[in-house]
Amino acid sequence: MSFSRRILIVGLALLGLACVIRAPVSLITLILPQHVQLKNVTGTLWTGNASAIGVSHSIVQERVDWQFCPQSLLSGRIEWIVSGRFGERTSKLIIGLTHAGVVLGDASVFLPLEPFAALHPKLKALRIGAILHVSTHHMRPHSPTSAKIEVDGLFSPLIASSGQLGRFQLALDIDEKGLGHWDISPLPGILSVSGQGKFNINDPLQFNGQLALNLLSPLPSLSSLLSQLPKTDTGYLISF
Repeated sequence: MSFSRRILIVGLALLGLACVIRAPVSLITLILPQHVQLKNVTGTLWTGNASAIGVSHSIVQERVDWQFCPQSLLSGRIEWIVSGRFGERTSKLIIGLTHAGVVLGDASVFLPLEPFAALHPKLKALRIGAILHVSTHHMRPHSPTSAKIEVDGLFSPLIASSGQLGRFQLALDIDEKGLGHWDISPLPGILSVSGQGKFNINDPLQFNGQLALNLLSPLPSLSSLLSQLPKTDTGYLISF
């Protein structure tokens, strides 16, 4: 190989490396689902920030920062530490890329319930809101995983209440095929909610099960709303 050709190859390699290092953060937007938006993005693919993340035009996270972890290369992964805020609560997780796909680790993320509940017609009609705390130690494609979601401060503008309606804890277990089981258990509150069901995270997403609702304290506005649901011996039932 001639000297000039070696220089050309080295030059092209350095140019390619420079392009990767300074890869614009706009590349992220190319792989995001259409209903997810990044607001006021600055920096590069490796280190940067956004003022907010939106889902279906609702803000779900603010003051988002990401930082590449060079030491992750030693273990054959490419990882970023991502942080953000929802209200006064701080979110943090590790996003990694491996030969198997995208991996999430040490996640503790706070999100609003409203934009996600609005995706289901029955829940959208109730206009419910709450704060979700999603946590998982490890989540990767084609591998068994589990996650916990705490629902805190449930409310609805359709219901006159001076306090929270209830608190719940949702446990998710997913197998290597993307098939999962969910179970919800109540925490102290006016409204007790329990239930279980199954889901499939493959395309198209499938989600089914039953929720049992039991009003533990008198609340006329909520009682009238629940009366539209099928009644059981102890309360009301939502099937989907």
